Amino acid sequence: MSSGFGTNDRARGDEVELAHFWAEGDGAEMLAAVLEEFRSRHPEVAVSDQRYDNHGMAIKSRILGQDPPPVFVEWPGDNLRPYYDADAVRPVTDLWADNGWERSFIDGPREWAQLDGEFVGIPVDIHRMNNLFYRVDLAEEHGVDPRRIDDPRELLAVLEQVETDDHIGMHQPMKNPSTVLQLWSMCVIGQFDTGTYEAITGGDAAAHRDEIRETVELVDDFAALASDDAAFIDMVEANQRFIDGGSVFYHQGDWMAGMYEDEPGFEYGRDWGRVNFPGTDGAYVLGMDLLVTAADVEFTEEIRTFLEFMASPDALETLNRVKGSIPPRSDVSLDTYPPMLQEQFEDFQRARHFPAGHAMQVHPETFIDAKIAMSEFIADRDVAATTAALVDAY
Repeated sequence: MSSGFGTNDRARGDEVELAHFWAEGDGAEMLAAVLEEFRSRHPEVAVSDQRYDNHGMAIKSRILGQDPPPVFVEWPGDNLRPYYDADAVRPVTDLWADNGWERSFIDGPREWAQLDGEFVGIPVDIHRMNNLFYRVDLAEEHGVDPRRIDDPRELLAVLEQVETDDHIGMHQPMKNPSTVLQLWSMCVIGQFDTGTYEAITGGDAAAHRDEIRETVELVDDFAALASDDAAFIDMVEANQRFIDGGSVFYHQGDWMAGMYEDEPGFEYGRDWGRVNFPGTDGAYVLGMDLLVTAADVEFTEEIRTFLEFMASPDALETLNRVKGSIPPRSDVSLDTYPPMLQEQFEDFQRARHFPAGHAMQVHPETFIDAKIAMSEFIADRDVAATTAALVDAY
């Protein structure tokens, strides 16, 4: 198969290179644990990993330079569309058939691993984005039951109610426009429904201009209640402030919970808890990583061995337990998982809707345009202009 980005027909010998973006916290720890397990089981296969800060640009540059990594991590869905349309990734439908993975990988991840009816990669984790974390002590201090907050507007009212000189209602990091776009997405689902979110992100934004404007107004209200330096803090710093008691609530993906598990004396159920972002019950908003193989690298037995290991129940048990996510297979034991992850898996099984975050839900160019709209919103807080920019983006 020849790539529209470039060609490279040379084999890589017996070494498998994995290019990825896993860095801080549980990502790096997870990868070290999984690769150690792989090497112990397959000492005959050399495997190396290469992390890139600007992962997407680095992968594209290597493909254009006719030196693609044999295996790389990407977000599935429309994010992969440019690679797929340019024949830069190798479909792995044959690998799925040989291993019977369609029977063991669960609904949601199985569908997201396909484009145009072909499997284009192997899902390795399931993260949830529609979380609202809370400090138990501060919620009880203010007489707030987070489970009884029904929608984003009610959450706003609660945030105003619980603010004191010592803490705010909710830290909202705004240094990166992606975190603001994520909040906006949760507000669309929470105030309306998943169908509205999927229609907007699916190209029918003009017909939903009123809903877009209403949710931009909601985000503007959330921003007004954020810390004074919200535009200068990222999600990790905001999360640490939440841990330190600087806010009652914090909204972010469940990858943030790894910091809670690592914090001494900060226990789930006693010190912190989570509920679905208000109004999003029945939805499991997905964030996922996919292992993808480059089309213009020979698909060696070593690559096959590595991918089959990474898709195995044992590897996915380790990967997701350490990373703080849930496994995409139905036959992985969760006995050693933290209680929150066990609850997330049960909730996943009960969920009726599986929309994804923007990185998976929309084409990369659309994602960039939506982030630009949110960058301008952070700078000037112009609801009308942001509404128009989002309609144009989608």
